[in-house]
Amino acid sequence: MSWSSSNEQARDYVELIERCLDPLHRTALRLTGNPTDAEDLVQETCIRAWRAWAQLREPAGARAWFFQVLRSAWLDQLRKTARRPHLVAMAEAAPEAMAEHAPLPNVADAAERRMLEQAFDEEVLAAMNELPEEERLALMFQVFGGLSYREISDALGCPLGTVMSRLHRSKAWLRAALVEYAIRQGIIARTPAREEGESHA
Repeated sequence: MSWSSSNEQARDYVELIERCLDPLHRTALRLTGNPTDAEDLVQETCIRAWRAWAQLREPAGARAWFFQVLRSAWLDQLRKTARRPHLVAMAEAAPEAMAEHAPLPNVADAAERRMLEQAFDEEVLAAMNELPEEERLALMFQVFGGLSYREISDALGCPLGTVMSRLHRSKAWLRAALVEYAIRQGIIARTPAREEGESHA
């Protein structure tokens, strides 16, 4: 990218990073589970992005590029601590991977309903932690970061078709892993189609 002045470069950087701060922070919170650690991770991402700002060729690709930097910063932290990425529950809705199920049943006790929702959210995240790393990151970037297929492709440095395959596999696996749990907890209804399929199993 060519810049006519350092002031213009700084102004463009600030404008673009401000648009991405919320999704970056949501993703960092899921990764770290700690507001302070999440802020540190986002800060490190911003610092790295500024230092390498000249590498960004097109402003239109800034969001995917920032997530690429976030991924790099996160993996570097994991290497330092020698631990595997582990998603943690936050006070947000469960990923849209289970968006096809029926709504939560009517529960008279609001506290019981909240407990069911929290348990399901934790079960979703536990299942996500079982996914291969690149499938998990692709799903996180879509669900928590709001990235498009093309942006995920750019952020992970892999072909668009690979991203689509990873997201398809991860969502299918999550549905299969979670449907019985959701039925047992009354989060989704057992449909006739499911009952018929089980009777023939």
